[in-house]
This record gives sequence, structure tokens and C-alpha cells, in this order.
Amino acid sequence: MQAESIVAGERLFTFAIIADSHVTEEEASAIGGYDVDTVRLGVARSRYVVQELNQLAPDFVVPLGGIPPPEPGTPAYEESAARFHRVYDDLTCPLYLVPGNHDIGEKAFPGEPLFDQHAQRTVNDAMIAEYERHFQAQYFSFEHEDCVFVVINGMIVNSGLACEEEQRVWLEGLLKANQDRRIYVFSHYPPYLSHADEPGHYDATDEPGRSWLLGMLEEHKVEGFWAGHVHNFFFNRHGPTSCYVLPSICFLRHDYHELFGVAPGMKQGRHDGAKLGYAVVEVYGNGHLHHIVRTHGRSLEPDETLPAPSNDLPMVHGLAPREQAVGLYLRQPWCDSADIPTPWGLDAFRRKRIRNDYPLMALWEMGVRDLRVPLDDLADPATRKRMTELAALGHRFTAYTYGLPKGGARDALVEHGSILAAWEVVAPTVGIAGLLAGIADLKGEIPVFFNASRVFAESFSSSHGLQADERGAVEAVLALNGARAAIDGVVFGIARDEAPAQAIETACRSVEGLGVKAAVHVQFAHRRPLDPEESERADANRIAESVVGAMAHGDVTVFLDNFTGIDRGYYFCGGLVDRLYNPLDGARIVRHLHAVMDAGCTLEAVRDDAGFRVVQVQTADGQRTLLLPKASSETGTLPSGLSREVGRWIDLASGDDAPADLAGPTLVMHDKT
Repeated sequence: MQAESIVAGERLFTFAIIADSHVTEEEASAIGGYDVDTVRLGVARSRYVVQELNQLAPDFVVPLGGIPPPEPGTPAYEESAARFHRVYDDLTCPLYLVPGNHDIGEKAFPGEPLFDQHAQRTVNDAMIAEYERHFQAQYFSFEHEDCVFVVINGMIVNSGLACEEEQRVWLEGLLKANQDRRIYVFSHYPPYLSHADEPGHYDATDEPGRSWLLGMLEEHKVEGFWAGHVHNFFFNRHGPTSCYVLPSICFLRHDYHELFGVAPGMKQGRHDGAKLGYAVVEVYGNGHLHHIVRTHGRSLEPDETLPAPSNDLPMVHGLAPREQAVGLYLRQPWCDSADIPTPWGLDAFRRKRIRNDYPLMALWEMGVRDLRVPLDDLADPATRKRMTELAALGHRFTAYTYGLPKGGARDALVEHGSILAAWEVVAPTVGIAGLLAGIADLKGEIPVFFNASRVFAESFSSSHGLQADERGAVEAVLALNGARAAIDGVVFGIARDEAPAQAIETACRSVEGLGVKAAVHVQFAHRRPLDPEESERADANRIAESVVGAMAHGDVTVFLDNFTGIDRGYYFCGGLVDRLYNPLDGARIVRHLHAVMDAGCTLEAVRDDAGFRVVQVQTADGQRTLLLPKASSETGTLPSGLSREVGRWIDLASGDDAPADLAGPTLVMHDKT
């Protein structure tokens, strides 16, 4: 059966994690193919992160290694370490350091022949001693709020050094002694990036150490494992353990831009600033939420001070314990893989096929839990495995088919359909009667939604979903012999020229008292290219109104069809994210509305007034007014009954206080009376 979110209870505390700061000496030379300017950005970007963390005030901070290139034993190591301390000593909370390959030496490649220059850079006792002289112990543990936090040296795994065995014995004993407590582990190296049985490579722990480490996580039910090194985001669920790989706060590993089907730009991708950031982890009574805070490569000079934040909206997450939020149709592949041509270590002689987890990161950041996919995804073994992992954490998948599935898709529905939140059957209204018996035979306990398909007369294309006011059509379908046993809900489609909030409300009324639920698809695609400014404004307004409509109707699932935009083919639409899965205004609008709107709020009125579309909503914390400008509007033309002197005005694209001229969707949070 579909699982609920594994996160529950009161929030207990918060900690932060940063990775690969690459603070180095002032006269650094280029390393690993990176230009000198990139390397020197480490200090300025770390300075920004330190001040932002002080504003967030976590209980403690854990840097995951990659602290100061170059490695121990080089002349610049001591100066790099000193510069790191000069920046990070400004933190106002405890700091617990994890050793990385630049800090303590490269990992060993067990059983492989190495050139002398490789062996000289491999971790050894002298490097470890120098690291501990400048930083902290290579492995240790600490406690906070009755939780156990464990720092290990991932570089010595498989090294054959005496300290590898010492760390192994220490870790096994520590985990066994605390097996009834919540445990979190930090290492520079991840066990793996996409699959536990993937071949060994430069960016993961090799065998036999990988199996030993994963066995420890499984046996002792470790709750979370965090790693860095790869300068990119990855997530895996290994048994009871959520395993995260963090992006860097300094620069991106640009070899991983092979994950995307567009040219990298930004110095071959290493200055893709939207992917730079750190993690904030909220620990709850049960489970935790891992948020990536994007820094966009911001930096501070020594005499600069970070101003107070203008966006103080709470963070949201797709796995947060909330019932209502807008869902997304994943039209394009959302967990596909690519070969990553990393030139370091032994990777140049092997294939390294890695899954793209940036779509998942974007979904979590927006607070999106409900996902609509073709049943083909359930039939594909790799995608099905990912769906199973995410459904167990609380994601809700709706899989759709045209008519009854056949072959492998049918087998997948029968054997694995239990992980689905719903099965959506797309078919012409005139053809649904002949499918009802087959649906009933296949559905098991899966709720089934009927999605009416209509073919356009002038072309070989179609739209789907009943119109919001077609209650009569719903009644006619339910009157068919066998319909009540087969159909649990009906899909309504909101065309691009329809107003979403009122249509969602009308769709709810169209199934009221009929014993079935409603699902609503909000369509953004259009047949002809539109003026970019007009299209962006219309999409932003439509996104905002759809989210508010979804939040006001907890008994309906609302899907937007524009997760990624379409800029080629026969239809066009803007996206919530770009082709690099970096957030656009649409994604930020979704996130900010999920942050400030209560589930179960009430839609009170929708009207057009003074160049705005106005949506009024009542929440538990007071009235909210959504303003959707039809064009850039000055303060003198506000809708009736509103004043900039009353309430808080939020620009939904930025999360900041709204400017004087309202150019995009704006939420007015009225003072509670």
C-alpha cells in the first residue's frame, strides 16, 4: 500500500552541512583543470556561507571535507589551513570537520597498479598526522539531543593502513553500543552514487569497503549518511538509511554536466551557480528533512557584511508531513542516467553511468509530493526501483495508460501496482463501457481515475479530461454497468484559456455526492509560440492561481503539466525549471505558496479589478489575497479595499517584500483580526 511520509512529530533541532569549500592559499595555482579564479573564489564564497549560517543559527555545522587544496605535504597546506580557520572561526555554533581527499590524501585503489605520482598522493600516516595537527581527529563521534553523530575517514577504507582496522573496530563498537539511538554518519566519500552494485570509480567507495560500510548502515539502522566530494547532488535510500551527496559551495564538478541535454555554459558548467549550496537538516520526532539552500555562488569580501535576509519564508519539502500541495506531471524522463567521462583516477578506463537526481532535488525544494507518470515508468526496472524507494518515503505516484495496459506494462501493474497512489485510465467516453470489466480485474486495491480523451477533428492529436462543469458526463459514466466497481475518480482538464481556481472548485462540485473523487490537470501547453513576456506573465499567474486552488481543496489532486518547459516539437510551454533543472520563477512561486498557505484554506472570491485578477482566500492565520497583475502595475492602481500600508506583501517569484510596481504574482498576508 501507499506509504505516508516517514517524517512526523515535533521538530527537535536543526544542523547544517557544507561540502567542498576549497579554501586555499592566496596565491593558488589552478588545480585539476580549474582556472585560478575558480579556486580563489573558495574564500569569498565560504565567507558568504558562514554569515548566512550565522543568520540561520543551526545547532552545529559539519563540513564534509574538501577543505583546503592542495594535499598535506605540499608547501601551501599550512597557509590554506590557516585561511580556512580565519573564515570559519566566525561561525557562532560548533563546527565538526570531516576529512576529505584534498585534506588527508586520496583514497587507495585496492589491488590496482598505480604510478609513483599516484601513490605519493594516496592517504598515508604522515598525511593523517598533518591533517590532525591542523584540524581535528580523522574519525570521532559526538552527541546532540540524544542522537549520535559519527565522523569517519572515508579515505582510509581499503587502504590497508593500521588505522583502517582501528577505525573499523571503533565504528562497529560505537554503532553496537548505540543501536537503540538515532545515528547519523558523515564521510567525504559516498558509498555509491546510483546503485549499490555499481562498479568502483573515483567518486565512490570501492569494494570490499563498500559492502562493509553498507552492512554497518543496514545492521544498525543508521538514519542518515552524508557525503561530499562529487560537488553535485545525489540521493539514495539504502535499507533504512537516507544517503545524501551534497553539492559544493565553491564550484561544480563540470564533468557531471553530461547529465543534461543542453550545453553547459558558465565556464563549462563549473559556475552553474544555481547548483551551488549547502544543506540544512531539520530533525523531527520521527525522521528528518534535508533541504538544499542554494547560494548561487554569492560571495563576500573581508570588509563586507551580509544584510538581514529579506526572504524569511519557511523551507518546504516534498516529504514534509502535510496533506495538500500541488502535484506535477513528469512529462520528460525524471531519473534517467548518463555516462560521466571523469578523467581522474581509473575512471578514464571504465564506463561510469550515473543517474540524474536534480529533478528530485527540484521537486523536494518546491514541496511537491504527488507525481504523474506513464505506466511505462513502472514497467522499466530501473525507474520502478526508484519509484519504489520514493513511494516508501511518502511520494504518491499516479500512473496512466491509454486503455488497458498490455504485455510488460500489464505485468508491472499486476505485480507492482501496490506502490501506486492511483491508476489513471485514458479513454474516449464512448469506449469506457467496454473497458470496465478489464479495469476491475486489474485494479486490485489501486484507486482508478477515468480520464476522458477527445480527438481534435482537424489533426491527429487529442486533449484529455472532462470539462469542469460536466457533472452530467460523470453521472452517465457511473451509471454504466460495472462502473462503480471499476472507477474511483474522474479527471477534469483545465484548458489554457480557463481560470484554474474557479474551475477546480467547479470540478469538485461535479463529483459532489457521487461517491467518487476528482483529479484536475492544469494545462499550459499551446500550439503556437507566444510573445515571451506575455507568455511568462500568463504562466506565472496561472501557476500561482493553480496552487492556491489546490491548497483550498484538500479532496482533489491537482497536477500541473509544466515541470520542464517545451521549446521544440508541436507544442510549447514554459517550465517551472529549465533544462538544467534549475528553478525558474514558476518553481519559486510554487515553493513560496506552499510555504505560506495552509492546507484546507477556503476560497472566498475571485474577481477582476483595476488591472488585476484577485483571488481571496481565508486561512487559519487570517485572510490572504492573491494579486495577479495583467501588466506591470503601479501602486496607484491597486484593487479596491487594498492598501500597501496594511499587511505583508510578498513577491512570490522572489519571496521578498513586493516592490512598489507589482510585475508578477503577489500575495497579501492580511493582519489577523
